[in-house]
Amino acid sequence: MAAAAGSVHAQLGSTLGNAAIGSGTSNALAAVIHQAGNSAVRWQETTDANQIRVRQYLSPATGLVYAVSWDGPAMPDVSALLGTWFDRYRQGASAALESASGLHSSRVDGSDFVVETHVRLRDFSGRAWLPDALPAGVAAADIE
Repeated sequence: MAAAAGSVHAQLGSTLGNAAIGSGTSNALAAVIHQAGNSAVRWQETTDANQIRVRQYLSPATGLVYAVSWDGPAMPDVSALLGTWFDRYRQGASAALESASGLHSSRVDGSDFVVETHVRLRDFSGRAWLPDALPAGVAAADIE
């Protein structure tokens, strides 16, 4: 299923209908809503003029953004995507960097908030999710 929608991003943990922020760039293209077959996995996807793709995973019942993912030749505005969770991400990423043996991957793992990022050459990707907010039938592995 695919239907055209607006070009706004809601922050992680907010509802798409109450999106308080814009796309973060005037280069954003229109968003498209997708649903994976008969599954509960539903997401809004945008790709901007810089070829950065952002997916926001939505609860079918409430429109809550329970996860976000991104990939492209640069990082998106992660603070805009994570919203109120950004400070925890930044603190966790700083701590992980101090103990990391490499700079290519990081994981900030809490009981209520998880972020994974990967960098390889000019390929930036990542995903963040709220484990307690995953809809029934949705696993972290479904967030791509």
